[in-house]
Amino acid sequence: MLAFAYFITAFLFAYVSCHTCLIQDNRGDCASRGFETVPQDLPRNLTSLDLKRNLIGTISHGDFQFYGRLVILILDKNKISVLQANAFRGLKHLKHLSMAENRLDLNTSYVSEIFGPLKSLDRLYISRNMQVGTDLPVYYPFFGYFRKLTILEMDLARKPIWNKCGFSKLKQLRTLSFNFCFLDKMTNRTFAAMPPSIENVYFAGCKVRELAELNFLKPFHSLKILRLFKICMDIASALKIVYPFKKMQELNFTEVNPGYCDGLIRAPYAVIITADMTKYLRNICLRKLILIRNGIVDFKPNSLLSYTYPECFVTIIFSGDRFSITNGFKTVELTKLILQLSNLVTFNYSGILSISTDEMNSGLTVDTEYPENLDHLIAINRKLDVQITFPFPRSLKILVLSKFDGVQHVQGTTPHTIYFSNINYLRVLDLSYFKMKYFPNIVFNGTNFLEYVDLSGIDSTLYSGRNNIPLFKESKTLILKHARLDLTLSRGRKIFSLVPTVKRLDISYNHLWFLPNDAFNSNKNLRHLDMGFNLFSEVPIAVHTLKNLEILNLEHNNLQTINETFQQLFDLRNERIQASFQLKLSGNVFRCNCENSDFVLWISKTRIKLDKPARNYTCQLENGTYTNTQKAAENFHEFYGNCENEMWLRVGICLLVIFITFTTPIAVIVNFRWRIAYWVYRVFKRVVENDLRSKFKYDIYLSYSDDCFDWVKDVLIPKIENTWKMKMCIEDRDILAGIIRSDAISQSIHESKNILFIISKSFSEKTWGKFEIERAKYEKYTGHLQRIIVITRNVQVENFPMELDCILDDVFLVDWSDQEIENGWDKLRMALFSDFN
Repeated sequence: MLAFAYFITAFLFAYVSCHTCLIQDNRGDCASRGFETVPQDLPRNLTSLDLKRNLIGTISHGDFQFYGRLVILILDKNKISVLQANAFRGLKHLKHLSMAENRLDLNTSYVSEIFGPLKSLDRLYISRNMQVGTDLPVYYPFFGYFRKLTILEMDLARKPIWNKCGFSKLKQLRTLSFNFCFLDKMTNRTFAAMPPSIENVYFAGCKVRELAELNFLKPFHSLKILRLFKICMDIASALKIVYPFKKMQELNFTEVNPGYCDGLIRAPYAVIITADMTKYLRNICLRKLILIRNGIVDFKPNSLLSYTYPECFVTIIFSGDRFSITNGFKTVELTKLILQLSNLVTFNYSGILSISTDEMNSGLTVDTEYPENLDHLIAINRKLDVQITFPFPRSLKILVLSKFDGVQHVQGTTPHTIYFSNINYLRVLDLSYFKMKYFPNIVFNGTNFLEYVDLSGIDSTLYSGRNNIPLFKESKTLILKHARLDLTLSRGRKIFSLVPTVKRLDISYNHLWFLPNDAFNSNKNLRHLDMGFNLFSEVPIAVHTLKNLEILNLEHNNLQTINETFQQLFDLRNERIQASFQLKLSGNVFRCNCENSDFVLWISKTRIKLDKPARNYTCQLENGTYTNTQKAAENFHEFYGNCENEMWLRVGICLLVIFITFTTPIAVIVNFRWRIAYWVYRVFKRVVENDLRSKFKYDIYLSYSDDCFDWVKDVLIPKIENTWKMKMCIEDRDILAGIIRSDAISQSIHESKNILFIISKSFSEKTWGKFEIERAKYEKYTGHLQRIIVITRNVQVENFPMELDCILDDVFLVDWSDQEIENGWDKLRMALFSDFN
């Protein structure tokens, strides 16, 4: 009996002591728990222990002696500066040890034989501990115990000393990575003590002030992969360190340029690649060549496109630079190279096209040809018969041509037809953010097996009117972000019928607030639908037609609830596909009121895989405060206990309203029947007269002061008249001289559907400003003017016209801030298009 009581006491003590850690399947998650020492009350059979983001400063003697079965130990992002002797005693099975982002000093923190017990270690991560560099020699600890070590990640000091590290015993070491790098000289003696087994070397963050010496990496006899990331050194010097290698798997230079470290503006210096700079690179049999954001603006003949062993290439990536490969001698060199790239699988040639938020919203097509001009443009292209042929290696599977200004040919026109030859193996085509005025016909010389197409940033109105697009014939994945689908769908175009075979469709970032009910009638195979970052206030009915849907993304919309019909639909779909249906709802602010109480219960109980396993989605209560759906479900009776009383109160009020609604009109009609008849006659007459005058001459009458002239002329008028196609009456342009000014203004306002005031600091000084306001008030009250819109631009309260105070309830106010331009355009468009067709 005493033993049983002792067992129960010990069990309860263990449960209470370790309740702050999550223990599951012999894995302990103790991250971000505020521990200052290693907890000693965890289960002894743990194989994985995560202690990152705590406050541990010292690993004491024997801290892990009771966790002898550990295979993975993570101590990242603590405050560890001291490792006592025998700190890792008992961890003979440990294979993965990570102590990155601590305060471990290479000279003092690693005591003698600290790593002695770790005989089975396979991976060691001790990088991001050296916060500042030093000119003193840095002696690295002894690593000779790790006979099975394959990956070592650490910091690289300015003057590293490797003599006592025992690297010669690391026969299995394959990958050496330097995450924090303070090396400023690349000499041929820097790595003299390195073992010859190392195949992969990574550098990040070095600031090399002097030219690298030849044979800098010669000690790595078996080098296959070399990666330089954010290295502040000349690209010419970086290309020297590939000597004397003749065969490599990967060469990756990302942001290798001194400009990233020098000057107030951290931007790469302009670099022109010459034949001399690439003389060592050209003679390497290289499988992967990756050059990203290195500031390359041009290259000379026999440099970037000339190689001794082009047949070795499997992947070529040129991204984030500004050089062209399709003009002058480059076209000849490119054509010659393509014919020799017999094994190329991936080719990525991406520019640095600046993509602003406003351009994203407009599909990156500032000069888009609208339908009224599209037929004319097509006729011109056909007359010119502009055609371009792009040959590609037969083995090519992935082609990325993104972020460019478009393919310009004869007299600035986009080619009418582009032929892709030798594309029988092409599976992925990415043309995202490719600026163009006209979407060309892309013809495949061979069988089209494209499965993935990305046309993000290309205006969908350019191709949505076509009956067939070869690009989409067999596409299984289609990405259409920032494609102006809101405009395309508002014009009644059935764009998704062009891709009947699609299984994954991404239409996020398109300002969509509705979808036609039959939008997906042709997409019977659709399984993954991404509609995130749009303006949907409810789940579109069109989703109901997708019988095979498995993943639905509605993140960052304006959803307030999910109605009962879709709740049942999603649950049924989840049952049919064996509980694997996924629904993503993060970023929405739901309503936790009585009307949506069923949604709160459903979201807490459904077996659907949600993007928030805790089911704690933000929601707003009736009183305006915010909580989350998890708390609302846990305290359901507290939040919704009065909903039934409220329901009966509503029933009583409805009955009372119905009674009054029926009795009052009857009494009024009986007593005032003749007056009512006369009133109806007058109203009917006025309605008929208004209908006869309903054809307005202008959509907008614009009133502004002189200090807004440049902004109105260069920004507002082009946007409204050219982009939104609305007709404006502008006082300085449309009211002719010689006519009585007041009469002309009155007549123009009367002939306008809406009036738009730009209120700035000097508006009160405008001669006809007050008159225009009074006239607008008159037209509004007579029911002729549909909407008064006021845009305020950096105006103080005292400068706001007093004449508008009395009609603020009838005014649509837009506070235009230079920091929130996108929000201003959205509000203005909502104000105008709510009544505009």
